[in-house]
Amino acid sequence: MAARVLIVFAILTFAGQLTVGQKELSDLPEVKGYKLQCIESSGITESSAKKLAAGEPIKDPDQATKCFVQCFFQKLRLVDEKGVVLKDKLEVFLTKLMDADKAKDYVKQCDLRRTNPCDTAYAVYDCYLGKKAKLF
Repeated sequence: MAARVLIVFAILTFAGQLTVGQKELSDLPEVKGYKLQCIESSGITESSAKKLAAGEPIKDPDQATKCFVQCFFQKLRLVDEKGVVLKDKLEVFLTKLMDADKAKDYVKQCDLRRTNPCDTAYAVYDCYLGKKAKLF
């Protein structure tokens, strides 16, 4: 199990280098360790982790994948434990990756709510992915 977690973490760390606005998510100091913690707590599969890292859409994602995204967003303090998107904090965070106007527009367009925290986080992630803004 530990080896699987390390493999998935390596995939997310090295294969999933985010480049938005000439910055990489993995370079942001608050990200260190979050992916590994969320891999362990969610039970995400290696296949899903690879797709998230590559910014590929996942058709019919399983609950573990959705909960990985929720965990990661919660660690970044972009959503609360109930799955409510913290729009002000999300906008500030996104300005580290893109210009402020684009960040504000994305937050407005991707203001989604689903039946549970994991589904909400994944819907928000999927919205950003559709806008070509990789978050992993």
